[in-house]
Amino acid sequence: MLSRFKGCLVGAVVGDCIGAIYEGHYAKIQTSLIIEKLKKLDKARENLKEGDEKPLSYTDDTAMTQSVALSLIQKGSFDAADMAKRFAEKFFKEPNRGYGGNIYKVFQELEDIDPEDVFKPAAKQFNGSGSYGNGGAMRISPAPLFAFNENNDTKLQELVTSITRLTHTHHLAIHGAILVAHAIDQSLRCDAEVDVNKFIDDLITKLKPLEEKYVASSQDEPPTKKSVKRSLDEEETPYCAKLARMKEMLQDESLQKSTIIHDLGHDVAAVSSVPAAVLSFLIATQKIPKLKDLNQFEQTIIYAISLGGDTDTIATMAGAMAGALYGIESIPETWRACCESVNKAEKMAEDLFNLNNRSSSS
Repeated sequence: MLSRFKGCLVGAVVGDCIGAIYEGHYAKIQTSLIIEKLKKLDKARENLKEGDEKPLSYTDDTAMTQSVALSLIQKGSFDAADMAKRFAEKFFKEPNRGYGGNIYKVFQELEDIDPEDVFKPAAKQFNGSGSYGNGGAMRISPAPLFAFNENNDTKLQELVTSITRLTHTHHLAIHGAILVAHAIDQSLRCDAEVDVNKFIDDLITKLKPLEEKYVASSQDEPPTKKSVKRSLDEEETPYCAKLARMKEMLQDESLQKSTIIHDLGHDVAAVSSVPAAVLSFLIATQKIPKLKDLNQFEQTIIYAISLGGDTDTIATMAGAMAGALYGIESIPETWRACCESVNKAEKMAEDLFNLNNRSSSS
């Protein structure tokens, strides 16, 4: 299990660093080109000396993940003021990590706001509807590790919701982060062989009550509070609808990436990137013929990136799921050596693992 904890956080960093190479390519990318690019890392690794900067840098995905993990580890529970402070400090120390434009205002207010009001800056965004981006989902991997021993879906959802609401208050952002957290949690508890239909059904079982509850509670809300309607979001329960669509896709031997991009999405909206990450992870559990010479973690990352779009975030989410299933040994040593902050991710995973051991023995 320690290997899986490490695999989760290191997988997220590696997915972020490699995915960042292709971010903004809003079309599918040939897997052969990605593989050729990755082969060049072998030479880069040979030339690395101790203390050198890593060839591949992380983005805001990893920067915020680190803040989540360190806050949970050092506080031993969710501390909104502490986590918000870490987000803001990290941003102003290194603002060029690829943060979304609108988040600047949130962090600016978090620097000076009363600790009791840390959720207010995000709640004011977009005329009060909040951001529906994937910023909550991209950083959520430490949460299922922290809550692993409790094995309580409701508590995990509450933790994820609190972490997400510091920057993203729209229900699509929150539900997307919850979906990623449950996918990681299920991966940690899976056997090596994944029953993809059961995996998806379990996710639907957990997401459906949340989506239906939102639909019921939003009937009388003003238009500014209602979901942004964008093609595939016309469904009242978009995540469950896309999960159900995935089951069909996984049975389609001639599935085209253009179909995935059209039906699931690949952009910065949570509802258009989280499903793509889940599908990339699940497709690789069945092994991808064109990538048959690679292990399943490698297949996950390369397939996620090949969808194009918000490649760093899709790959970081898929990488966390795959690492949680296959363990750190599945992540190529060259990738680990060439990606920034891998050692830090491994240490944080170990700390989260030890927290779980202490809580289970007390």
